[in-house]
Amino acid sequence: MKSRYTVLIIACAVLASAAAARDHDDGGFGAAFALMAGDGRSLALGGAGVALDRLPAIYYNPAALATVDGNELASTYRALSFDRRIIELGYGRPLIAGSGVGVSWTNASVSDLVGRNYAGNPTEEIDNSQNLFIFGFGRPVVLEWIQAGVAGRFYYSELGEGRASGYGLDAGVRVTPWEWVTAAAAVRDVATGIRWEKTETGPDEDVPTRALLGFGLRPWEKLLLVFQADVGQGESWRYRGGAEYWLDERVALRAGLDDGAPTLGAAVVLPRGGYAVGFDYAYVEEDFTAETAHTMSLGLSF
Repeated sequence: MKSRYTVLIIACAVLASAAAARDHDDGGFGAAFALMAGDGRSLALGGAGVALDRLPAIYYNPAALATVDGNELASTYRALSFDRRIIELGYGRPLIAGSGVGVSWTNASVSDLVGRNYAGNPTEEIDNSQNLFIFGFGRPVVLEWIQAGVAGRFYYSELGEGRASGYGLDAGVRVTPWEWVTAAAAVRDVATGIRWEKTETGPDEDVPTRALLGFGLRPWEKLLLVFQADVGQGESWRYRGGAEYWLDERVALRAGLDDGAPTLGAAVVLPRGGYAVGFDYAYVEEDFTAETAHTMSLGLSF
């Protein structure tokens, strides 16, 4: 038992140190839209997704792909203020020896964006689209209850005639020494920069590396408690947590806190023979505005 506690401590410490090792500089930060992504389940739990399982958790921790035990399709739509919206699509499947792979696409866009000249007169409508593609792999390592994962990130953005792209890496671990507890840690956007076309040297925008630490507790079968602390370069620690309670096998209620802001949500699962359809909803408050955001996710397992 002592060795299990030791592995937990080492896994969290190593990944947290890796994120902290990358110094903060004075460049602009890119890909801010990615911080608003997430599926209906994780957002309803305050955004505490690093210790969750299944395909949608690839956004937080690629080690979650080792928990995919069948084909999974996932989709999310999030409506934001000022005509902004985020769409997410993903697919995951198991491989041999308890491993799993997954891909996801996140798109953030703004409708009816009008360009204007120096006199303030409208000129043309401008397309604004930002995209994040994640390709990940997870598997058990050493012991079945220790899972690790890696993922590559590719960013692509369009703003009018401008084009930008960038690459980065994610890595994470999940440790489940007992069925009722999971500890997890991850680093996101390692060595990631966004470069706009016609720029000759260096990235135009750095994407801050982010460290995530968290755990999940299941005191009994129907109740899940999750907690997460995360930090990016030049930022303060942010704390998130939530609870998920299943009324029966098909309906769950969720509530959480995202750094003090309340979140709410619910889930409905409809099993049909060899497959199951799941619907998740989350109600959250947007950062820096007084507006609320509604997130709806639809998943299919088969």
